[in-house]
Amino acid sequence: MLLLNILFGCKSTYSDVHYQKIENITIGNGLTFHPDKELILISKPTDKKSKDGKPIYRIFQLEFKNNSWCCETEVPFSSKFTDYHPVFSPDGKWVYFNSDRPIPASNKKCEKINIWRVQYNDGNWDEPEYLFEINTKNHESYPTIAKDGTLYFNSDRAGGKGSMDIYKSEYVNGKFTKPKLVEELNSKDSENDLFVDPQERFMILNRYLFDAKEIELFISYNENGIWSEPKPISSINKTGVWELTPTLSPDGRYLFMEVNGEIQIYPFKKI
Repeated sequence: MLLLNILFGCKSTYSDVHYQKIENITIGNGLTFHPDKELILISKPTDKKSKDGKPIYRIFQLEFKNNSWCCETEVPFSSKFTDYHPVFSPDGKWVYFNSDRPIPASNKKCEKINIWRVQYNDGNWDEPEYLFEINTKNHESYPTIAKDGTLYFNSDRAGGKGSMDIYKSEYVNGKFTKPKLVEELNSKDSENDLFVDPQERFMILNRYLFDAKEIELFISYNENGIWSEPKPISSINKTGVWELTPTLSPDGRYLFMEVNGEIQIYPFKKI
């Protein structure tokens, strides 16, 4: 535990009890921890339906009180459209998320998924921001943020290797730079949910393997700015099981993922 805290550069707010209690929460496409408050955000489908009959997803926040995660409430920045996969930035000041809500100057639901972000300040939420520098007419989704503000995400825009591919945009002088394909992380298959270590030393992602019709977790390491070829995490992947939305606890001790709407937890040191 001490070694992991040194690696992640933090003194954890969370204990094993915090993590164990999360296993009882039902989610759908998203779990994220505030780095130094007893606060998590999740997303899950609601009983509301879109015009095409699909469940509408919303984002909810929970606090840790009386030895349990409780007080689940929908976040103030919700829309009547689908919002999901919230991700706190490492400093806890921003939440990035996926949404098909209308883009600025439009009232029409988007046919594609876009990335938005909203500022969080001591319990208060600002108005969500559409990321003009990142979004296109294609899908942009599953953001993950490094400590220096670098944004990684996936997209099916032209120029990739497969269905969905991973891109990177640096944050310079308050703006995101033009996204670049991260060649080493991508394949002919579909790179989907991803989590980057705040110091960009490694990345965990899942990949839909078209031939096998499987979704499995992979890990890649960053060596002097070059990402290694992603390798399957054989200690976790199971045949016939889709391992979704990987994320790490703020202290780096545990890997969380979603399987069939339930949260599974693995000690990261065993990966």
